[in-house]
This record gives sequence, structure tokens and C-alpha cells, in this order.
Amino acid sequence: LRCCNFYMGKNLKNIFFCFVSVLFFLTTASAQKLKQLNLQNYDREKLHFGFSIGVNKAYFVLYPADAATKPDSILSVEGIPDWGFNLGIVSDLRLHDYATLRFLPALAFQDRAIEYRIRPTVKPDSSYIVKKKVESTLLDFPLNLKIRSERLNNASAYLLVGGKFSIDLASQEKTKNPDIVKLNGKDWNFEAGFGLDFYLEYFKLSTEIKFCAGFKDRLFHENTAWSSPINKILTKTWLFSLNFEG
Repeated sequence: LRCCNFYMGKNLKNIFFCFVSVLFFLTTASAQKLKQLNLQNYDREKLHFGFSIGVNKAYFVLYPADAATKPDSILSVEGIPDWGFNLGIVSDLRLHDYATLRFLPALAFQDRAIEYRIRPTVKPDSSYIVKKKVESTLLDFPLNLKIRSERLNNASAYLLVGGKFSIDLASQEKTKNPDIVKLNGKDWNFEAGFGLDFYLEYFKLSTEIKFCAGFKDRLFHENTAWSSPINKILTKTWLFSLNFEG
């Protein structure tokens, strides 16, 4: 998990560097030459709609159970991230010249895994790994405040902050199977991100990066070999998306 966090942190620095570089390039270009503006009255309109497509990288933050409750055969438990994708609808309400309220209901497909390092009873000095894959099909209901910069020719930068409620359609909390890791069907998330708006001739294209952190325990607690070693599961997701708005 520490390696996963290091990996995410390292990529966040690279992403932020690229974002600042693109913004600097746009600023420099606009200072050198003024271009013909596309969609000149776009930001004065009250309401916009569109659609969104994206890829996500989701992972678990695991809190191991206390030594007194964890089975002796379980040496460690780690979350393994994986890729998925999102499809959504964009609704954008103008609040101010540089602020809008965004509602982006989406269908998200997420894959993650949990690795258990187990000590066998026959050879207690050795260990082996069992991986349990956990899939989710989420109905997401995010509400974000978007604050954008001054338009530079046909582009502008923006920041996002808000929250999200999710319903997991693939939750197996009601099944009787003891050989899976079960998740609760609902989650609440904090969201923050940034992006770039590009005003094209007939529509606006946005490239967006967003981080989502869940603060509700997703683990469905039961006394099974795969659930009892874990005290709590929180979800975290990186979302890279393209938004098309008319």
C-alpha cells in the first residue's frame, strides 16, 4: 500500500507539472498573437449540457484488524489498484462569470484487488499470496463547484471541488458466499480536481483530472476468512475524463 501511495504521489507531481506547463504555453501564446474567438457568448449562457467519457484508477485504503481478532495465518493484507472507465452526463449551471455548479451523474466501472499473504499450517516458515478481485458498478451523483480562470484566446483553466454519493449496483452484501470480500452498497466521497477548457468551433472540450476520496467504511463486516483480517476499507479514485459540452 505504501508503494501504491508513492506511485500515486509521483504521478500527481507529473500531472501537476504538465498542467502548469500547458497553462504557461497558453498564456505565452495568447500574449504573442490574438486568435479569433470561438463561441464568444458561451460563458454568458445560463445552462449547458453535454457528456463525459473517462478512465479511472481505483484502489482501497485498508486498515488491518487488531492482532487479537486477526487470524494468525494472515500475515498481511494489501490493496491493489486497477483501471476502469466512466460514462456520464454533464449539466453546468452558471452562477457567476467565473463560477458554475456542475452535476455529472455517471456510470462507473471499477476493478480493484486485495492481496492476502498467508502462512501455511504445514510450513509455518513460508508464505503464499491469495488475490481477491473486487468489482464495482457504480451509479455516481457528483456535485462540484467549478471556478475557471480568465479566458486566454480559446482556452481557460479551472479548479473543481465538491462531493459525490455513489450506489454500488454490483454490491454482494446480501449474498451467502463466504469466499468473497463483500462491500456495502453506498459510499460518500470528497472530490477535487483541475482541468482545461478548449473552446472549439461548435462545442467546448474539457480535459479533466479529479481525485475522489471516500470517507465511509465500505467493508461489509462478517466473520469470514477474508473479511475478519480487515477492520475498515476506504475507497480512493483518480479520474481522467474528456467532457464535451454544447
